[in-house]
Amino acid sequence: MGRPPAEPGGTGEDPRSHDRRDRARRAAWLAAGFAVSYGLVLTVASDTFFWVAIPGMLGLGTVVLLALQLLLHRPFGGAVPYATDGTDRRGPVRYHYKVLVRRYLLLVAVGAAMVAVPLVADVGFLYPFVGAGLVALPLGTRFWLPQIFYLRKCDRVLKVYEFGFRSPVRKSNLHGRGVRLLTVGDGAPRMSAREPLFSDRWPRGIEHGVWFAGDDPFGGVILVPGTGELMCMQPATWVAHDRDRLQAGPERRDRAERAGLARKSI
Repeated sequence: MGRPPAEPGGTGEDPRSHDRRDRARRAAWLAAGFAVSYGLVLTVASDTFFWVAIPGMLGLGTVVLLALQLLLHRPFGGAVPYATDGTDRRGPVRYHYKVLVRRYLLLVAVGAAMVAVPLVADVGFLYPFVGAGLVALPLGTRFWLPQIFYLRKCDRVLKVYEFGFRSPVRKSNLHGRGVRLLTVGDGAPRMSAREPLFSDRWPRGIEHGVWFAGDDPFGGVILVPGTGELMCMQPATWVAHDRDRLQAGPERRDRAERAGLARKSI
């Protein structure tokens, strides 16, 4: 099974610093877009240029959508407070829950303030904030619930299986909303994976190996050493492994059932 290799050294820039600057640039562009769209919406009070408010409303909706993704769909911002060497199965789950809940509470607080403050103050030029808040709250909840769903799947698997180290990891495809295609170890099936953080990039150093908990024909969970991300996964070609699952024996099938892996759900 082996142990993970030491992380390669180097004198290059810390990827986390690059990520922070990238998020700051995106946030600045979103703030500028919000300001421009907000100004266009205010023209609704004009007798001549009221029609300009229509692209302004569309712009506000687009900015809210992108801001929600920037808030909710991103990797960890720093070092994780748990062991990433496969010895801790509960710490990664608890911390993922903490991060996702904290982000959602921030969304709720900001969205509620955007709705409540203009209504309480009864100031006309603040009313576009009400519309932005009413869009952000349900849409943000719609974005957040699938993240919790896939984290719960990771949680269920890690209550049943222990970690073992696998390498190398071959990355196939990277899609939005945390969707990944990858192969974990030599001879293993290609897996369809979901990362609860829904980030738009591969975890740093994942190609060097990961900690895997599960059973290949059924699926499992990986923990990325160092960065600490979790992913739940199942074989991408599920039907192709029907025979392997039938031949697995009652004990393995029972464990997969308890882990929520007996049926294709990823």
